[in-house]
Amino acid sequence: MMAMTPRNRRLLSTGAFLLVPGAALAVAAWIGGEPYLAVLLVPFFLLCSVVMYLWSGRGGDVAALLRVQGDERQKLIDLRATAVAAGAVLVFCLGGMVVALARGGTGNPWALICAVGGVSYAVALAVIRRRQ
Repeated sequence: MMAMTPRNRRLLSTGAFLLVPGAALAVAAWIGGEPYLAVLLVPFFLLCSVVMYLWSGRGGDVAALLRVQGDERQKLIDLRATAVAAGAVLVFCLGGMVVALARGGTGNPWALICAVGGVSYAVALAVIRRRQ
């Protein structure tokens, strides 16, 4: 049996991090009439949680970020990767909005996603600027 040291608790919480959204997706799929998808999601997220647990226990940049213990350099790598991912999502959503508008779509869900991204960026910019 594994002793529950602070390090083990941290690693366990890192691995369990994926179980909550995985369970939520499985329940949503079940409620939405997709029981086969729900049954497939459970082992998939369990496997991902085990992989994340094992990976976070090793050394290196990714493991440190998975444990949320990275040094300044590792946190800067994470911040840059997050910014690149956010930029890719923004470009994708803007493209979806343009295509939907060109097809005559009203009530465009892409517009809502773009608005949430734009407003959250503006608020974050104002808050972060004020703090510094």
